Amino acid sequence: MFTGNVLALDLASTTGWAYGKPNAKPECGHIRFVKPGEPRAAAYRSFRLWLDLFLSAHKASIIVFESPALPMVMHGRTNISTIKLLIGLAEHLEEWAYDRVELREATVAQVRAHFIGKNMKSALAKPLTLRLCREMGWPAETTDDADACALWSYQCAFLTPLFS
Repeated sequence: MFTGNVLALDLASTTGWAYGKPNAKPECGHIRFVKPGEPRAAAYRSFRLWLDLFLSAHKASIIVFESPALPMVMHGRTNISTIKLLIGLAEHLEEWAYDRVELREATVAQVRAHFIGKNMKSALAKPLTLRLCREMGWPAETTDDADACALWSYQCAFLTPLFS
């Protein structure tokens, strides 16, 4: 039976995170690695420093992250700088985690189907996810926090199938 801690990261310009053991209430929050307009390289460096600090204080057996959503790219709703940031954060995480901690990935559709029962449009899914987190007594304050909690819940459901 899995007894470790899971860190879930909803990678974005404001990254949501959730952390804890399955079958417990997660800790959660969000962080913006740079101010708008600052270079992506600065965001990557801040992200890596945050990972070092967070995981030196909180031991995680598994990190799960949400895949960069490529359909946004194809439909022209995301600018190239944001696309590079989202993919870059995922790539930096993969390199950082290599030989340190097990890394897993999930899609938005998988997480939403698990947490809210179906894959809805973002405008509907985000407030619903936040509401469900609050109903469970989880400390999510923003939709970034809530999305990370939903991702954490998704991963925990695989690790401990009785967890829902």
